[in-house]
Amino acid sequence: MVVALLLCMIMFVWAHPLLNLNAEDRTVYENLEASENSLRTSLSIRPYSLSKVFLFTERKERIREYVNALSSPGFFIKPVNSITVGTFYTSEEEFFIENFAGTRLRRGFNLYSFLDGYASFGKRFVVYYQVRYRQDKAIKKANLHRAYAKLKVWRFSFEAGKDTVHLGPGEYSLLLSSHAEPFPMIKVQTEEPLRFIGKWDLLFLRGWFKEDREDRNDPNILALRIVWKPWDFLEIGGTRTAMYGGEGRPGYKLTEYPKLIAGTEENIPYGKYDADGYGAYDITLYLPVGRLVRSIKVFKVYYQEAGTDIVAWWQKEDEGKFKPPLGFTFLGRGYIAGVFLSTDKDIFRLEFNRTAGNWYVHHLYPVDGYTYKGLSLGHPYGRDVVHLFFNHRRYLSDKLSIRYRLGFIQQPLEGSGLKMKRYYVTLSGEKRMGFLIISAFLRGDRTDNYDADPSPTGLNIVNKDKTFFTGGFTVSWRF
Repeated sequence: MVVALLLCMIMFVWAHPLLNLNAEDRTVYENLEASENSLRTSLSIRPYSLSKVFLFTERKERIREYVNALSSPGFFIKPVNSITVGTFYTSEEEFFIENFAGTRLRRGFNLYSFLDGYASFGKRFVVYYQVRYRQDKAIKKANLHRAYAKLKVWRFSFEAGKDTVHLGPGEYSLLLSSHAEPFPMIKVQTEEPLRFIGKWDLLFLRGWFKEDREDRNDPNILALRIVWKPWDFLEIGGTRTAMYGGEGRPGYKLTEYPKLIAGTEENIPYGKYDADGYGAYDITLYLPVGRLVRSIKVFKVYYQEAGTDIVAWWQKEDEGKFKPPLGFTFLGRGYIAGVFLSTDKDIFRLEFNRTAGNWYVHHLYPVDGYTYKGLSLGHPYGRDVVHLFFNHRRYLSDKLSIRYRLGFIQQPLEGSGLKMKRYYVTLSGEKRMGFLIISAFLRGDRTDNYDADPSPTGLNIVNKDKTFFTGGFTVSWRF
C-alpha cells in the first residue's frame, strides 16, 4: 500500500520548470505568441523552458494539461511524464509532418508512440528522456528520440543531449528548425534575458550528425543566435549557422570556433574553414493596433533576410568592401515575412517563405546537403521554394479548438520550364478532457507538375499532376 502510494506521488508531481517544451506541442507555442505578455520577451529561440511558458501565458487554462511549472522543485524521479499514441494514413508514397521532429509517413497506415519522463535534482538541474516507437509498412523500430541533462547557472542554462532547436521569428525557420529529428548537441542559452540597454537573449549550439550519408559521413553544425529588445515593441535578431567537418575534413580546437563562426575564410574552397554557412538578420515589430480595435490582443509583423553567401569587409576575399548600411550584403538570398494577430478566441498567421536555388547544397555536401536523416534542417520543403500560407485557430472553449490552413508551394527546376505548383488545405482540432489531449487532422494536397524526388535538396519535376490525402488521430495522456 505504501509502495503504491509512493508511486502515485511520483507519477503525478508537476513538471520541472527547466524542462523544454517539445516542438510537437504547437498549441502551447501558438498561445504564448498570442499572449499580451509576449512582447515583453523574445520568442524566437525555441524550445522554451516550461518556466517561461508558465510566466508569459495569461490563459493558463488553455495549456494546463501541457505544463504546470514548479517554483521550487525537489529531488524525485518521474519515470512516466506523458504517453502519446498517434495513427496516421497517407496516400502519398512519402510524406512528412512539418516541424514535427522527424515525423515521416509512408503510404498506408503509420503508427507513432512516445513515452517520456524525467528526474529532478533540485531547482537547477534536470534530466529528461523520450522514447519513440515507429511502425509502417517498411519499419518497426523503437529508439531514444530525445534525452538531455540541463543545468541552470545564474541566467544561463547548459544542456547536453539530443534535442531540436528552432531559430527565427516565423513559424518556419530558414536556418535551423525543429523539422528534422533531434540530434546530439551541447547548447548554452539564456533562461532569463541579460539587461544592457534593453534585453538580450543568446544561444550557442554545437551539434553532431552521426549518420552514414551519400556525400560525407558524420558532419557537424554550429549555430549562434543573438536577440536584442531595446524596447518591448521591437525585436532585432541575428543568426549564424554552419555545417562543417565530417569524414575527410579537419577538426577544430575550441579557440578556432570564433573564426569558423565569423566565416572569414569560408569562401576558400576546400580550405580548413570551408563550410556550408548561412546568416540572417530579422526584425519584429509589435504594433499597438489594439488601441484602435479593442478586440485585438497582439498584432506583430516580422521580416527575416538570409543568405548562403555574403560580401563583407571581414572576409578575406572581400577585404575593404563595405556594403552600406550594415557593411555587408547577402548573396543567394532567402526571406521570411509574416503577420501575426490574436484576439480573445482567435489566432491568425499569414507567412511567406522563400529559399534560393543554391540553398542547402554545397560542394562539400552536394547530395544529402543541409539535412539530417533525410529531412531538411531549415525550411521543410528545401531549396528553390516559395511557400505562402494562412493559418487560423479558433477557440470554441478553453478546452476545444479548431484550426485550418490554406497553403501554396512552388518549386522551379533550374534549366527547365517545368514548375511544381502545390495547393493544400489542412483542417485540425484539439479537445482536452481531464488528463487526455485528443487531436486530429486531415490534409489534402493538389500538385501540378509533381516533384518525384522526396529529398529537400533534390528536384525531379515531372509533367504529371497528383492529388493525395493525409490524416491522423493522436491521444496524449499527461500525468
